[in-house]
Amino acid sequence: MSDEREKKSWAEIDSARNRGVKATKSVSKADAREQKLASSAAKKKLEALFSSSPLSKEKAAKLNEIHKLRLSDRNQYYQKMSEYLKDYGTPREWDAQLFFLDHRDVNVVCEILDELKKTAPRENLSRQDVLGSKLKVMSLSTFDSKLLDKIKEVQVAILKT
Repeated sequence: MSDEREKKSWAEIDSARNRGVKATKSVSKADAREQKLASSAAKKKLEALFSSSPLSKEKAAKLNEIHKLRLSDRNQYYQKMSEYLKDYGTPREWDAQLFFLDHRDVNVVCEILDELKKTAPRENLSRQDVLGSKLKVMSLSTFDSKLLDKIKEVQVAILKT
């Protein structure tokens, strides 16, 4: 194949570099698609690598333990949630974030809501609807102004005002 592009002179290249303009490399659609597929395959491999890690399995076991305590022992339930947060920090997984919205510590809930404000808009609409319903219930059941403000921020982020 011959290169039918117009070649730039060195002066044009230098002036573009001085202006901060990067030279664009033309990539065929097939090459772009191949790069995109390779990138998504690499991401899947990385996710698989980390999802089967001992840390992920340990976190999942702790979450299951907390789930079991939810109906049986409320004091132990909140204590285990606090231990999880101390050991692993704020959860990044959507389901765990929703789960930790039940924590009785307002500061913890506000921290989770800050995370949800970032992640919720990227979730599909059915998950956003679940969160919207949960936020409505939370706003009706609290008198804490700080918590109400955080709830409204998340509702605006997911357009469920």
